Amino acid sequence: MLHAIKHGLGHLLTLTGRDSRQEFWLYALFLLILRWIVGTVAAAPLMASTMSTAFDAARNSSDPQATATAVQANITAALPQLMVLTIVVGLVTMAMLVASLVRRLHDTGLSGWFVLLPGVPYLVTLAAAPHEVARTMAMMQQGPHQAGEVLHATNWSLAAVGWLALALLVALAARPSTSGANRYGPPPQDSRA
Repeated sequence: MLHAIKHGLGHLLTLTGRDSRQEFWLYALFLLILRWIVGTVAAAPLMASTMSTAFDAARNSSDPQATATAVQANITAALPQLMVLTIVVGLVTMAMLVASLVRRLHDTGLSGWFVLLPGVPYLVTLAAAPHEVARTMAMMQQGPHQAGEVLHATNWSLAAVGWLALALLVALAARPSTSGANRYGPPPQDSRA
């Protein structure tokens, strides 16, 4: 796995050559884990603040509505920062994956331009995120009685576009390698070497 990570990081701007399936997926797994760690570390202060707000509100008021309102206000206040972090992390990890995916596509005999098939839908979901977060925040600011309605008002078509991007990524990257050399070069070296 370390070889795949070193190779991926060492070839962030290399759009020529080929990457094996194993090399690509190990590197993609590394990026997924990295993304999860960054998200968890970023969300920890929000969770601590939300729990503190909930305990303080519960301690100072016997009204469950007041507690829910305080917690919801705390979460709503943090949404813009979390949205920016999510978009930045999404763009960075996508940028870190693009060259490896291009090389993986080359290994299957496809042009690197096929990277646009999952890339464009993913960018659409990232571009729409600020609008969706603003809409969610507006609903949450109306009060805790709207909580169930927030879920029902979610733009499920946008979520479907995000899942489409993932499905296209998996379908393209899981394709078998071409045997021997192809127009993009010789077969990739064994990633365990």
